[in-house]
Amino acid sequence: MRKEWTEAELLFLEDHIGMYKLSTIANRLNRSYESVRVKMKRLGLSNTKQHTGLVTIGELATILKVDRTTICEWTKKHGLTYLRRTTRESRQFYFIHPTDFWEWASEHKEKVQFSKIEPQTLLPEPDWVAIERQKDKNLIKRRSYQIWTTKEDNTLLELRNQGHTFKEISVKMDRSMNSVARRYERIREDTVIMK
Repeated sequence: MRKEWTEAELLFLEDHIGMYKLSTIANRLNRSYESVRVKMKRLGLSNTKQHTGLVTIGELATILKVDRTTICEWTKKHGLTYLRRTTRESRQFYFIHPTDFWEWASEHKEKVQFSKIEPQTLLPEPDWVAIERQKDKNLIKRRSYQIWTTKEDNTLLELRNQGHTFKEISVKMDRSMNSVARRYERIREDTVIMK
């Protein structure tokens, strides 16, 4: 005769999916493996990752647009918290809670390229991420090489002749200090060669 599921058993099943093998859950509930598997399917709990609210290392790598090995390195060498859970009968996954990732990322901002992360793909996304995303985009824009125009060369020479430092000029011209200094030296070298 079929044994009805109690409310306590259903709660136990929902709370422990992904934490234990199905055979372990079945033993704890004093039910058959098949009974637990069928009940999971009927309740729509077959997708363990979706049910737990966690993401696998592979899913996180896809969201961040990095290689899986990068995430693994963060867990091993840089303290990114993860959980190892067994799903179904014996397959193991390494899960990361989105909140744990964001807390880790707030302390390791130099390791994450926030501009690659689509907004609101890893919830809950903290407010500070939008600011970091914009900073990244601005930095990428600056990093892409922009050819110096004759007008910019003249402005650079004029500002330098007025006694401005390379740092001051870089701010005024929206270029890096190294770029300004290198360009100034190149202009001077070209002027010496032309004489």
